[in-house]
Amino acid sequence: MTRSKRFSIACALCAMLPAISVAQMGGPAVRVDAVAEKLGVKGLPNGARELEPGESATMMLEKPAKLEPYGIKGMHEGARVTITCVGPNRLRVEADEVDPAPRSTAVTLRVQDDGSLVQVQVPERAPPPKPPIG
Repeated sequence: MTRSKRFSIACALCAMLPAISVAQMGGPAVRVDAVAEKLGVKGLPNGARELEPGESATMMLEKPAKLEPYGIKGMHEGARVTITCVGPNRLRVEADEVDPAPRSTAVTLRVQDDGSLVQVQVPERAPPPKPPIG
């Protein structure tokens, strides 16, 4: 293979890299206000408007009954709720409170095309193997 041909192939591959990385990033950013309304939480006025993979927003629970259908039960008004975008159209919602008793719960939700939220069943991880004895 000639040197100029190798150079042409390398240039073509470099030109394709941005398209490949964009395809791996996934879908559009998730709108925080739409998700917050469905979960019954209130964000900060200067908080994030959209979440892309790896970003999070911390909010306060206002309507605990709205959070229960998604698997987070028993939380009280004022609990801290953190919404993290863990992938394209995937959110990790963690709620924790100190009063009346310390507790924390987390679920993973998928944002459907119509904007609805569906709980994702995340398989339990097996414990790591124990080292050999002896």
